[in-house]
Amino acid sequence: MLYRGVERLISQTPVARPSLLRPFSSLKKHGNVLGASEITTASLATFEAWHSCVDVGVKGGDADQAVKMFRQHVAEDVKFYPPTYFARWEGRDEFLVLISQVGSVFGSSFKYDRQWLSNDGKEWCLEFKAEIEGDERAVIDGVDLVKLNDKGEIIEFRVLARPPNAVEALKNTMMRRVPGPMARMKAAKGFSNLFGLGGDSKE
Repeated sequence: MLYRGVERLISQTPVARPSLLRPFSSLKKHGNVLGASEITTASLATFEAWHSCVDVGVKGGDADQAVKMFRQHVAEDVKFYPPTYFARWEGRDEFLVLISQVGSVFGSSFKYDRQWLSNDGKEWCLEFKAEIEGDERAVIDGVDLVKLNDKGEIIEFRVLARPPNAVEALKNTMMRRVPGPMARMKAAKGFSNLFGLGGDSKE
């Protein structure tokens, strides 16, 4: 009877599928990653690409090129909610300008700690800490809340951060840095649309 009970218990115990363990194991190279037990291929590709983009900025590489490479993982109508502004930004090009600039503000001080992913990898909560332009008196910490669509594209990126003095320092720094690149992007985008050059094709 005991043997049969143990046999029944073993037969009812779910067995982890190797196909799911492999991608989950690969996430560990990005730090303390929790969840993602059944992460989709598209979600995994975007998560890997995001960390590659962040690593380039942290190591002082070509941030602009890294952002361009990441472009394919961002939905055209992505919505970005910064901690320094009451309204949201909308649009792929606007989002890429903003993350490029904030990456240069944080530089090598930026680090992720705990990272929670939903089972399918379509929702992320990434805990971070960074200094504002290398100022040890202005250390910001918070979380990136990210949502993906079925294609693995980022459709929403929301940043929550503290303490107030660091958020204020980030706001002041971004107000100095963002207008120029944002204006150049909009001018280039307007030129492309006017003459039918480049741009993203509509589906």
